Amino acid sequence: MNGIYSLLSALLISLSLSSDLPYATIQRGMETNDAHAIVGLGKDKIVLQVPGSDGAYPLSQAEMILNSFFQKNPRGTFVFRYKNTKSVEGNATAIGSYVAKGNSYRATFQFRSGKYETKLESLSIVKE
Repeated sequence: MNGIYSLLSALLISLSLSSDLPYATIQRGMETNDAHAIVGLGKDKIVLQVPGSDGAYPLSQAEMILNSFFQKNPRGTFVFRYKNTKSVEGNATAIGSYVAKGNSYRATFQFRSGKYETKLESLSIVKE
């Protein structure tokens, strides 16, 4: 009987942890210029706004656009400025600063919760 309780407890804990936003993935992806990891947080399409591009893109195209941004602004530093908890509707936002080559950019990540997981809905990187 204790084994069943342990199993149920572990399942509930893992479900509650999976609903958190992937801050570590975002941090690591921005610092290492890993467009694949960042775009991989999306579902089918991502609304992407980076200098020179603005629109809704399939993940593969969004990855190419983000890679292009990182090639022009390589290996910057990234610091979160704002992290909010999910709203009742399941939406969440994280805002950070990306500084590379003497330029500062504000990166805004907007997430939407689906039935089972939270996915990146839009990413905006604008020069400050």
